[in-house]
Amino acid sequence: MKTKVVLLLILFSLNSFSQKKYLDSLWSVWSDEKQADTTRLRAMYDFAWDGYLFAHPDSSFYFSKIMYDFALEKDLKKFQAKALNLQFNYYLAIGDFSKAMEKNKEAAELRKQDSDKLGMAVAYSNFGILYQIQGNFSKAIDNFVLSLKYNEEVGNKIGVATSLHNIGHLYQEQNNFTQALNYYDKSLKIREAVGDTFGIATSLINISSVCQQLGDYKKAMESINLSLKINTRIGNKQGIAASLGNIGMIYQAQKEYAKAIDYYNKCLIIQEEIGNKQTSGISFLNIGSVYYELNNFPQAIYYSNKALEIAKNIGDITGIKNASNALYNNYKKSNKYKEALMMHELYIQMLDSINSEESKKEIVRQEFKYQYEKKVVSDSIRSEEEKKIVAMKFEKEQTQRYLLYFGLLLLIAFGGMMYNRFRNSQKQKNIIAEQKRIVEEKQNEIIDSIHYAQKIQHSLLPNEKHIEKELKRLKK
Repeated sequence: MKTKVVLLLILFSLNSFSQKKYLDSLWSVWSDEKQADTTRLRAMYDFAWDGYLFAHPDSSFYFSKIMYDFALEKDLKKFQAKALNLQFNYYLAIGDFSKAMEKNKEAAELRKQDSDKLGMAVAYSNFGILYQIQGNFSKAIDNFVLSLKYNEEVGNKIGVATSLHNIGHLYQEQNNFTQALNYYDKSLKIREAVGDTFGIATSLINISSVCQQLGDYKKAMESINLSLKINTRIGNKQGIAASLGNIGMIYQAQKEYAKAIDYYNKCLIIQEEIGNKQTSGISFLNIGSVYYELNNFPQAIYYSNKALEIAKNIGDITGIKNASNALYNNYKKSNKYKEALMMHELYIQMLDSINSEESKKEIVRQEFKYQYEKKVVSDSIRSEEEKKIVAMKFEKEQTQRYLLYFGLLLLIAFGGMMYNRFRNSQKQKNIIAEQKRIVEEKQNEIIDSIHYAQKIQHSLLPNEKHIEKELKRLKK
């Protein structure tokens, strides 16, 4: 009977926007005409988003129009789109889904023109949220998967966490709690790793909701109390309301009805204060479900009808489904069979559009398609890396071969040079030997000539004794 309070997280990162000093500094930047236009617009965006969107949506809408007009004047499409995204969130918060769709389409067109991939990730996430509210789960999963792809492509980890979170919510809507918890856990781990405080609080709300539906009340209460603490610290009124609503559900599941109604009413006060019609309808339905369990059917019918009226006015298919089912059970218990039949038919009609086998298959099909495409890309990258490694190895081997060939050529050249030197050396030795031989022959000829001359001299000149003998003869 009771309806889960779950937040669909749109792409954003929230800081301590409740701090007046922070907002004053942003306003100072916006008011300073000496600052660059983009710097001023970025400050205005943060001012409207962090300061007012989740506490005073009307004020955020007012500032978003100022931002849009300035960006249009300066022809800055990226900031026109960001201003329109603020307006999308405003209309989403007040339950005007047709206006929200209109603003998101305008923003998506500008982002396409500006080739803004990160912006397109936001736009697809927004489309997915709207289609889910309409009960068109096939289109919802298409857009959530596209958002996930773009976020992964640009390396936006917070965006990846958001997409995983929203896919988990689709599974939760179809009561596939195991898969829902799996996606919520993946999302939470990323948010914790990057320090996304707002995202952590949101993940804890949805994890608590699943744990409560699985009957694990201890873990459900631990998660939701931690979320309430974080949301209170950062001043996120929507998060505070969602946390209070989930605490009410846990008490109701444990049949502590007085505490459940108390927390549902606390949640409702905040939701009406910020003008969130969709979640206000959920609170009315939850209060009605407590009265149903207490067998107070008139009160249960009163609150369930208020929830149905809101859901019809804003086009919330899931809300219509839950409210019509609650009224069907209440009318049946009250023996109002005609009214019960009408509500049952409405419930079946809404259920078919949300929970059809085709919708379930589409979610699974898109998930496997996405995982397959990721694997193909991964295999392709791995294949390219392997090709690069092989090419580098081949290039290295080729270089080594060239070095080897070059070395051999140097060796051959060096050998040839040494052989030529050896030949020249041998030639020089032969020349020297031949010259030595000729010199020796000449020396021998000279010596022989001297000996011959000496012989002739001896033969022509008288010796000393002969001369003395001839002188003595002449003296006589």
